[in-house]
Amino acid sequence: MIPMGDLFWNKVFGAILAVVLVVMGLQTLSGMVFSSGDGGHHGEEAHSLNEWAQGRFSYYTEIAETGGAGAVEEEVYDLGALLAAADPTSGERAFKAKCSTCHTIEQGGSNGTGPNLHAIIGDSHAHDPSFGYSSAMQATSSESWTYESMDQWLENPSSYIRGTSMAFAGLRRDDERADVIAYLAQYTPDAPAFPEPLPEEEEGAEGDATDGDAVDATLDAETVEDAPTLATGEIETQDVVNDQDSEAEGNVSEVEMTPEAEDQAENESEE
Repeated sequence: MIPMGDLFWNKVFGAILAVVLVVMGLQTLSGMVFSSGDGGHHGEEAHSLNEWAQGRFSYYTEIAETGGAGAVEEEVYDLGALLAAADPTSGERAFKAKCSTCHTIEQGGSNGTGPNLHAIIGDSHAHDPSFGYSSAMQATSSESWTYESMDQWLENPSSYIRGTSMAFAGLRRDDERADVIAYLAQYTPDAPAFPEPLPEEEEGAEGDATDGDAVDATLDAETVEDAPTLATGEIETQDVVNDQDSEAEGNVSEVEMTPEAEDQAENESEE
């Protein structure tokens, strides 16, 4: 028999305490590794599964979100529509705030860090021979400043012409770029017309039959000729009424038979 002294019970309680501490330590460690907080960023409510997972866990697999509303149509960029709605006055304010430090736009204006931009629309990239353009800009001197190319340039100069020396982050808002381009066009004598807006997609041609449309087929009664009914052996019922007697003598059934059926009947009667 094993003695149950104080040393034995101390070992038992010590083992139980060690197990509890290990379990609590594993829970704390897993929370530190996988959890980054109880609720989103700065207490904000997560609007998607990915945002919820990002707020809860440090490591997670991004979930493809379809939204359950079908495929999302890709938005088509329409520069013509933007320029048609552009405001040159707003473009002037944006130009003075973000471009006038390096450029002038008045006719005969001096060059600064950048060249004078009078009559720039439609002119070549390196249009001013008195200005020292970068080698990257000079390499594209055969190209002209169309509305499309000016729009791409103003959005991100370093991306449009790699190696340009123009240190400008660009105008990322579509409407702001359109306003500035409209302002540049005002200072361009005989500026080309703005590009036409893209045509709206027609939902469908009028008068075209669509799937599921019922087609009514009608017959003209005047075109239907009264043709004699072929004998099919069907029973035609007639009521015979005695004019002198108020009661009907009964229903007499007459059978119209085809010639083949009549011949067969005669043969059976002869047999």
